[in-house]
Amino acid sequence: MVNFVGEYQRQLDDRSRFILPAKIREKLSGTVYITRSPIDKCLNLYTEEEWESISAKVRSLPTVTDRNASAFQRKLFGKAISCEVDKQGRIPLTAELVEYAGMKKDIVLVGVNSKIEIWDSENWKHIDDDADEDIIIEGIAKYGINI
Repeated sequence: MVNFVGEYQRQLDDRSRFILPAKIREKLSGTVYITRSPIDKCLNLYTEEEWESISAKVRSLPTVTDRNASAFQRKLFGKAISCEVDKQGRIPLTAELVEYAGMKKDIVLVGVNSKIEIWDSENWKHIDDDADEDIIIEGIAKYGINI
C-alpha cells in the first residue's frame, strides 16, 4: 500500500499534462487512474492497487436496485481515465477533467494518504484557507482517531 503526503506546485502544459515530482513518481508503477472527486471540485489520482480495491468495493454495491449506487458507479468509472506515466514523468488530463476541476495553468498535487488530489491552485488556496480547525477536531473525535 502506497501512502502519499505533501503538497507540490505544478503547471499544466499546452496539452494538459503535468509532471509528477520525483518523490511521487518513485511510488508509482504501471497504470494510474484519475477521476473526478465525488465531493470536491478536484481530481483524484489512484495507484492501480488502490483502484482495484475501490473497484472491488463498488462491485459489491446493489447497483441494479439502488439508483444512488448506480449513479455513483457511472460517475466514478465513466468519468475516469487510465494512463501510464511517460518517460518524462508526465501525466495527461482530458479536457473534460480539466474543466470539471476548474484548472487553469497552476495546479497543486496534495498527498491524501492512498490518493493524490489534483487541484487548481486558486481553488486549493481557498479550500486550505477555509479549513476550520473546529470541524477538523470534531472529525477526529467522531472517527476515534488518536494522534
